[in-house]
Amino acid sequence: MLSKQNYVCIMKRTLIISLMLLLGIAASAQQPKALNSYISYATFNMPGDDATPYVETYITFDKSSLVYVKGANGQYNATIDVTIMFKQGESVKNFGKYSLSSPSEADTTGIQGFFMDVQRYSLDNGTYNLEVILEDQNNKSDRPFKVQDQLIMDFPEKFCFSSILGLESFSKASGEGNNTKNGYELIPMIMPYYPENVNKLTFYAEIYNAKKALGEGEKYLLNTYLCAFENNTVLSSYYVTKRMTAKDIDVIINSMDITNLPSGNYYLILEARNRNNEIIGLNRYFFQRSNPYYQIDNSLLASINPENVFSGRIDNLDSIREYIRTLSPISTLVEKDYASELIKTDDIKTMQQYFYTFWSSRDRFNPEQAWQDYHTQVWRVNASFNSVNAKGYDTDRGIVFLKYGAPDRIVQSYNEPGAYPYEIWHYYTLGTQRNKKFVFMTRDLVTNDFQLIHSDAIGEINNFRWTTEIYQRTYGTYFDYGVDDYAQPDSYGDKALDYYQNPR
Repeated sequence: MLSKQNYVCIMKRTLIISLMLLLGIAASAQQPKALNSYISYATFNMPGDDATPYVETYITFDKSSLVYVKGANGQYNATIDVTIMFKQGESVKNFGKYSLSSPSEADTTGIQGFFMDVQRYSLDNGTYNLEVILEDQNNKSDRPFKVQDQLIMDFPEKFCFSSILGLESFSKASGEGNNTKNGYELIPMIMPYYPENVNKLTFYAEIYNAKKALGEGEKYLLNTYLCAFENNTVLSSYYVTKRMTAKDIDVIINSMDITNLPSGNYYLILEARNRNNEIIGLNRYFFQRSNPYYQIDNSLLASINPENVFSGRIDNLDSIREYIRTLSPISTLVEKDYASELIKTDDIKTMQQYFYTFWSSRDRFNPEQAWQDYHTQVWRVNASFNSVNAKGYDTDRGIVFLKYGAPDRIVQSYNEPGAYPYEIWHYYTLGTQRNKKFVFMTRDLVTNDFQLIHSDAIGEINNFRWTTEIYQRTYGTYFDYGVDDYAQPDSYGDKALDYYQNPR
């Protein structure tokens, strides 16, 4: 359970920052504000003999979260001090430090909307620590707020993609500026979230070195498709193939109709294949979709005869209900909602039909074996992670285990002085992700109920002050940690951060 400390959620290179500004400024005549800023970034290359990779940062501010001051012209403005640093060790390789002024407002009653700042920074290939510090200049009563993320610049001298940039809109550019690229004016998405009133997924990307890698005039295929985040199932109705001719740089700018895309977490994938159907390049864009009007097609379920499939042999109502409950960790949002309502009924036939459909969508050649393999893992997590309040598959550790498999390393620290019992799980690989960690904590070992309080994996909760959760046992909620993003008390025996940064 998170405390009242500030926290950050990371969704694929997107940092969602909630800054708790506790005290108002008398001059502003406003109530205390919580500064909401949405920060994302994307990496690109400038091909040629003097190619220079660069990163673009997109910082969007919620106008209503800022403190405004009236100027001499009678207009109101907010001002935010921004510091962005790209570091390797203690060495700063590039940075930006500036004050950003909001658009002027005639009055501060009912201010709504957003404004975005776009910046570009040249960086050589390599791994960097990105640090962002934000401070509302009109609210000095709260300390500056700092967040951190790892940034990888990787543009080899072979076929490769830029980041995929989600767009609010695009148009032909009339000039050059930070929002223009290859003749287009691009308005990036604030967040990778598409509510029910947004029915187009619009995106931009660049392809580099195709001619060098394949040869001048050579053809290759560019596949664009969606897949479910939880299970990597490719959605066949959202799959487009285009034949491309190799160039030094190709610009991809396109839209996909997602009107009928169910609520859930997804990847947009760009995949390039050569004449031998070998993958020569791939990149993905994580996004979330909310579509409350979508419903599972019951006619498809009705077409399945349980007598002809393995799920028809599960003829005990309590058993089929429990088996469906165990699917929650690997289910999409729509599947979870449908299943939760289905198991409230006594309709065992529809349950059998749904259970078969679920597994045939994961493995159409041998759905029964896919279920048996998964069921073995459910038994394993139930044996290890059952708590006083939940079965193992319904605990945070069990959910992570069933979603991602067994971790490569586990640190178990149950008796560290000053700390609540905690575990740190380290995965060397999670699909295309590398070196991802999960931090679990409990306040009472007797319950065996460890809560997930932090992870740097895509789509998981990211609490950059997770150490404050662990060390509240000794230092309390209101210990002053300053602006260090991984700050913790500096006393004998405090090992959580070291275990996190140096897994063993």
